[in-house]
Amino acid sequence: MNIRRMLAAVAVASLVPALVSAQALPDGKELLAKHVAAMGGREAMEKHSSLHITGTFSMAAMGIEGPVHTYRAKPALFLQQITLGSFGEMTQGFDGTTAWSINPMAGASVLTGDQAAQIKQGADFLSDFPDPSKYTSIETVSAEDFEGRKCYKVKLVRSDGTGEAMQYFDVETGLAAGMWRTMDNPQMGKIEITVVMSDYKDQGGVKMPSKITQRTPQGDVVLTFTSYEWDKVEPKLFELPDAVKSMVKP
Repeated sequence: MNIRRMLAAVAVASLVPALVSAQALPDGKELLAKHVAAMGGREAMEKHSSLHITGTFSMAAMGIEGPVHTYRAKPALFLQQITLGSFGEMTQGFDGTTAWSINPMAGASVLTGDQAAQIKQGADFLSDFPDPSKYTSIETVSAEDFEGRKCYKVKLVRSDGTGEAMQYFDVETGLAAGMWRTMDNPQMGKIEITVVMSDYKDQGGVKMPSKITQRTPQGDVVLTFTSYEWDKVEPKLFELPDAVKSMVKP
């Protein structure tokens, strides 16, 4: 074999591991479907009308800890109340039209842009059960470790133009292990956020993470959930607070 042929053979051989690896990766849509099934299926969530989750919020870097209440209802209503220790209460919500926030430092505000998009997406009562039709691209890009777990990394690009995210699915359980994305912060501009979901437990036929850790430039934010109450949230709870109503244009 001459040198040119030998180099060509080596080049082809070097491609084989990459090709085998690419062929071995499962389809992104299949991973989404496996996650939905592992959670109990969309029908398990669809049979409910609302959910009240109680837990605790902590940010060790700032010495802050307090109770958190999250309320969700069909089709896309959301309210979250977090007590930030001696700083007071931070509240944010979505009434089906307006995304808003009230915090002890900045007061009331109507949210726009990336912040509003994130709350609207999370307000969807079935947001934990990804719908492939809401994405223009669902691509499995690798198999790698994520927070100590073997996971498939899937790139998701939303069809509503609100950006893309990397979602990690546990190889063993099929459940979402976390995600990574960039988002706009009013004070810091674009920042990178990693969300880790763990300790899944069955809650009325739906498997949900009882611990969510958000890794941010300011430190880890940990949400630990202790109770779930289905179908008892009053619709009026999602009405805009007076401080926000005055800021919304008729």
